[in-house]
Amino acid sequence: MLQAAVAVQAGVCVDIFAVTNEYTDLASLKFISIESGGSLFLYANTDDSTLPQDIRPYAFTCVLRLRTSTEFKPGHSYGHFFPDPQYENVQHIICCDFFATYAYDFDFANNVGFYRY
Repeated sequence: MLQAAVAVQAGVCVDIFAVTNEYTDLASLKFISIESGGSLFLYANTDDSTLPQDIRPYAFTCVLRLRTSTEFKPGHSYGHFFPDPQYENVQHIICCDFFATYAYDFDFANNVGFYRY
């Protein structure tokens, strides 16, 4: 878990590609790939692997700024990113590909702007 925190702080995304048909303790390595926004791939052998297709392009060092109307404020966030230490509602994404998904919960900040009909 410590390596995962160091990778995130350094802005490193870790993908693990393992080709083996023997026992390999990938459970202890999975956190570094999960926490950094990477992936873990396990192949039984090179003949049946899809390794070339699984290597895909990434975008690195992305910034996501979330803006809402004044009636809402961002709540909990979901995804492989970390908050900017200086600016509110700015998230840094270590690496992003076409499978990446990010989500936010929104809380009501005030009821100005909501009309009752």
